[in-house]
Amino acid sequence: MNQVMLLSNLDIGIVVEVNGFVVKVATFDNSNHSTFIYNGSLIKNVSVNSFVIISQGFIKIVARINSESIWDNLNKFKEYKLDNRFSKDTIKRVIELQTVGYIKNDKFFSGASFLPMIGNVCKIPTNEEINQIYINNYISEGNDYSVTIGKSLNENNHILLPVNLFFASHIGIFGNTGSGKSNTLHKLYYELFLLNNLPNIKNKSSFLVLDFNGEYVHEKSFGIEQNKEKIIYRLTSRQSSGVKFPIKFDVFFDEEMLSILFSATQQTQKPFIARLLKNTRRYGFGVDSCSLWVAYLIKRIFTSRPNLNTRDLLVSILEKYIPDIGEYLTIIKQTQIYNNTEQPCFFIPNLIWFNGDFNEGRKEALLINRIITHIQSISLSEFQEFELRCHLQLINDLLNGNVVQEHIHPLLRRIESRLNKMENYIEIINELSEQPFLQIISLKDLNQESKKILSLLISKMFFDSHKSKSSTEQNSFHLIIDEAHNVLSSQSSSEQDSWKDYRLELFEEIIKEGRKFGFFLTLSSQRPADISPTILSQVHNFFLHKLVNERDLQIIDNSISTLDRISKSTLPVLAQGVCIISGTALTMPVTVTVDFIDNIDLRPKSDTIKLTEIWQ
Repeated sequence: MNQVMLLSNLDIGIVVEVNGFVVKVATFDNSNHSTFIYNGSLIKNVSVNSFVIISQGFIKIVARINSESIWDNLNKFKEYKLDNRFSKDTIKRVIELQTVGYIKNDKFFSGASFLPMIGNVCKIPTNEEINQIYINNYISEGNDYSVTIGKSLNENNHILLPVNLFFASHIGIFGNTGSGKSNTLHKLYYELFLLNNLPNIKNKSSFLVLDFNGEYVHEKSFGIEQNKEKIIYRLTSRQSSGVKFPIKFDVFFDEEMLSILFSATQQTQKPFIARLLKNTRRYGFGVDSCSLWVAYLIKRIFTSRPNLNTRDLLVSILEKYIPDIGEYLTIIKQTQIYNNTEQPCFFIPNLIWFNGDFNEGRKEALLINRIITHIQSISLSEFQEFELRCHLQLINDLLNGNVVQEHIHPLLRRIESRLNKMENYIEIINELSEQPFLQIISLKDLNQESKKILSLLISKMFFDSHKSKSSTEQNSFHLIIDEAHNVLSSQSSSEQDSWKDYRLELFEEIIKEGRKFGFFLTLSSQRPADISPTILSQVHNFFLHKLVNERDLQIIDNSISTLDRISKSTLPVLAQGVCIISGTALTMPVTVTVDFIDNIDLRPKSDTIKLTEIWQ
């Protein structure tokens, strides 16, 4: 039998039974083909889970097909002669419908306010009607403020996604590995960037991609060539590659942030960092301030009760961090304790330090001036200077009797270890420069700890910066996190509770408050169950690919109120590249086959390797 037929209209049957909201429609003899040609277009026939339109005057009642069956046309209802199109004495295809809403004045309203009547004509919906059903505040196909990423699975119609409803929202893209979520994320923003009627998008919005697997770092990803509009950062924590991401000084050198980054204990190490930053804010940052602090500590050491351990500690620190300072420390190393006075003091043959007398012209004062001048002549990175200041703060606290040295040493070792890696991929800047339209940050070559650190710093920096802008500056920031479970997990047992709480609280604030400031998140993950339920519950629109894990299905069921029973049941059996779109921008979920980008230079580098090609 020919599976394609030419139709003069889209009528497929009439209502023969109404039982509450459940309706049965007997189809016409010529409407049982798989596809039709209508007005030069190929139209797919309706099937289970498809929508149909039942015309009732000026109202279009919308119903969804629950099941199909057959009737014996000869014995069941031939005598009724409801329509001359029931002419063949054969079995009849009957579809059972459930009314879901109606279309009035070109707008869809959910809810069964109108019921069909026997004899009402049932027809295949047009592409425009399909979009009216799925999308709130429908945008017509003639309006370019919408993007399409594929066709509906049941109707084979292009589904238009309104820009305002989707991109001014938090988006979640979830699916098992290999299900096509990377292609969906890329296709979604690729189509947005292709729109030609939004000339100010590159001036009024910024997009930043945290790419954990290096899938989007090729030159033409998202359809944009790498230039001043698009910057790609390929970062590594293993060695200094010269590529570093800029982080604002006041974001990094923040008391809470430093305490979290270096796992400072609440009782002793966190107050130590607080005192260090207080002194830094008071006297400034830089080698000039550092040199004066060193001079101050030298005077304190040699005018206090003599302590060789403190003196040796200062000498070792200066030798470690200040190049070529050894010649100036020779005299200090020679100091001995002189106990033949009422108050012991340090002394050197022919050069005695006593009573705090460092007046100009004395040898002691000249030595300190030479040390100050030498330190001011060198160059230290922000991280090196911070390490030096931590050690100087320890000496200052020891002189004041504020700390026990053994309590602070573990913190200093963590600071040295972590800053040594951070210096490979972070640079400290005073102010953010004008941001490019698209930034892609590859975290592939960072270790797991560094991935979390940088993700946290970037998210906080841009959220705080965007939040502080004037309300008259109408612009938006879109943070796209691929493999989001790496930074949004509430299940990690390898990190301290304080670190996990701070990280989750930051992203919970972003997803709860970001909409007010035009700051939006897009999360992509293969394990939605690993993401904090609080964060997941605040996502507005979802693209759900195949999910088979019971915990993932359960968290989706608990988090997405807009997902119906039929859609939930199909999640474990979705084909590759097929996803269910659901959320606040849609009146009901739609199953879409996402278009695959054939151009290998454009699409994400997430294809499964072909073993036969490698083995050949």
